[in-house]
Amino acid sequence: MAEHLDTINHNKDGEINCENVEGAHLFTEEQEALVVQSWSLMKKNAGEWGLKFFLKIFEIAPSAQKMFPFLRDSQVPLDQNPKLKPHAKSVFVMTCEAAVQLRKAGKVVIRDSSLKKLGATHFKYGVADEHFEVTKYALMETIKEAVGEMWSAEMKKAWCVAYDHLVAAIKTEMKPSS
Repeated sequence: MAEHLDTINHNKDGEINCENVEGAHLFTEEQEALVVQSWSLMKKNAGEWGLKFFLKIFEIAPSAQKMFPFLRDSQVPLDQNPKLKPHAKSVFVMTCEAAVQLRKAGKVVIRDSSLKKLGATHFKYGVADEHFEVTKYALMETIKEAVGEMWSAEMKKAWCVAYDHLVAAIKTEMKPSS
């Protein structure tokens, strides 16, 4: 998967690259507003955007498909896999909802699944830093496509900050389930 990161980091316009955000960075009111505004546009078609998000991940890093048991032996095209769309939608919604709640809660809040369970699952499947980077790139590209002309450097930064907080929270829980 690392070979794909060079392509991402040296993107011809370099637009999606975001520096990693340390926990000390705050999620500002302006960033929250941009995330809320863009999420409200995407929410009604979260299933479609979630699927596009995952298809981008697999386009960048085809080997990532092996991390999903329901995709390993599937002969069905990805966009027609009956289990991928619901999974993609739930991940996309969880990511976006966590971003929307970040400032209000002051931390990452995940509704349908506990952080411990999420961390344990990512640990079990061997998710590494480069997987999170590919996912971040795919997320930014998906949001950029979804919001069209509303996309800006400020919006990108807002989503990057929110995503980095989510990843940091997941990483803290990445250990074997007990």
